[in-house]
Amino acid sequence: MSLEDYRGREQTHLKHRVLHEYLMGWAHKLGAGARRVHGRRKLWYVDCFSGPWQARAPDGSDTSVAIGLSALQKAQRTWASNGLYIDVGAIFVERNLKAFRELQALVAARKGDVDAHPLHGEFGEKLGEIQALIGDDSAFVLIDPTGWVGAAMKYIQPLVAAPRRDVLINVMFDHINRFKDAPHEFLREQMRDFFGLEEDDLPSALGEDALMALYREQLGRVCGLPHVADLAIPFVQADRTKFRLVVGGSSPAVLKLFRDIEYKIVGTEAPRIRDVAAQAVTGQLPLGLDSQPQNVRFVGQRERGLEEASVELLERLRQDGEVQYGALWPPLLRAHHIREQDVADAIADLRRQGRVVVTGLAPGKRRVLDEHGVALAMA
Repeated sequence: MSLEDYRGREQTHLKHRVLHEYLMGWAHKLGAGARRVHGRRKLWYVDCFSGPWQARAPDGSDTSVAIGLSALQKAQRTWASNGLYIDVGAIFVERNLKAFRELQALVAARKGDVDAHPLHGEFGEKLGEIQALIGDDSAFVLIDPTGWVGAAMKYIQPLVAAPRRDVLINVMFDHINRFKDAPHEFLREQMRDFFGLEEDDLPSALGEDALMALYREQLGRVCGLPHVADLAIPFVQADRTKFRLVVGGSSPAVLKLFRDIEYKIVGTEAPRIRDVAAQAVTGQLPLGLDSQPQNVRFVGQRERGLEEASVELLERLRQDGEVQYGALWPPLLRAHHIREQDVADAIADLRRQGRVVVTGLAPGKRRVLDEHGVALAMA
């Protein structure tokens, strides 16, 4: 993915970077788990709004289609080099006929050994075909609509009901924010479908954080996903949100991978891309380019999260006594923009202060693991 192919739409580059990093991590995680499974396992990438849209790279490498196929192929080669052979498949859904023709050509050119299936039609109308193809296999489901129509939560639920299914949803916050309080009945109905609200309308005048908290809550409840989190992709040249990417899954490993990617992409890459984009527009280096650029909003979220997570961790131990570490960190990552490593570091600091103890830790070991117990130190 060359940044040059994303000139003027750098926020899409960031979105695609998150997709690539997550899909690679997901595929390797599932591939490693396949060693413990008898028989061959198949992994599926399901892109429910494929496009391709606004592609500029001659080979289509700046599309979610190419990113998905490339990630599967890279993971498959890595597994094969270690003597592990796993089948991979991909499903691409697109309703626009012109875009679908482009999709077919792109898939044919890039699919390699991937069992690829382009489907023409509406996402909701293709659920039966998608489910027939993936069966009980593992799947990564991408929901990336150009707005919100057609991405109803009732369509997502059947695809993520089986184990080993992760979903990544692009909530087009910039679009939704403009229409979420519109009085028109057809818009209210579309919002109810998108947010998975059965009867009640979307509450009025919700700010960004409250709106996204509602979406996360509904995704977890309607789709039965215990681990849901989101991150914000900003406009590169404006101090506001373009996309909110929401992840959901049945394993807490979803949260660990997602927060690591957020730290890398939103925390580190986004401010650098902002500076490159600003230089391209003005022809001048931004002030302070010799220092490490920062995403000020993310830094603030992270700092607040670190402070609040330490308080919440200690309160949990006061209420519940000794708690396994594997049960401590997932709720903190769901609620805050921090990494699992940050929680482990916080516990290490509290141990040095004599405020908590870790049971089951082998002599000479410092890193707390999921199976270890954590408790308040006796006064």
